[in-house]
Amino acid sequence: MREALKRPPLSRLLDADMTWWRMFHVDRATWLSRALSLSGFGLAAYLTTVYLAGVPPVCDRSGGCVTVQHSSYAHLAGVPMPAIGLVGYALLFATACLPGQRARAAGMVLTVFAIGVSLGLTYIELEVIHALCLWCVASATCASLHVVVNSVRYVRGEPEHAFSTRPGTASPMDSLA
Repeated sequence: MREALKRPPLSRLLDADMTWWRMFHVDRATWLSRALSLSGFGLAAYLTTVYLAGVPPVCDRSGGCVTVQHSSYAHLAGVPMPAIGLVGYALLFATACLPGQRARAAGMVLTVFAIGVSLGLTYIELEVIHALCLWCVASATCASLHVVVNSVRYVRGEPEHAFSTRPGTASPMDSLA
């Protein structure tokens, strides 16, 4: 009982190994998911910053980014769309950092939502606004890659090597024997 209380609260809540060692010893798909999440977060952070500052984003000569930024579709109920992207990419990063199949399932659900929103917004850009924002295309590409990576993570499940422990400690699988 005393050993369980030494674990961080989130680790106790999820009943999972939430040590720093465990956070860094994961499979390549998880690292890729984290990298995509941070890339998307960076894109959304830039777009949120220029939106809130009222500054036009750096864009190509077509001016599509400015047209999209000033359209009525650039916000939802007063919330800038890039800010919604910030929250989405932060949640995707969190699911990539949490261990277990539940976190992978949550990541998959968020990914399906993200690609749905990206496809809808891309359609609006092309067919309604008649302007294409390269930053938005980059974010949609990031969401599309997330679908592939998180599908692999979800279907494959927790890799076997994720249960290996630091040298000199007992394996979590030992407690099942």
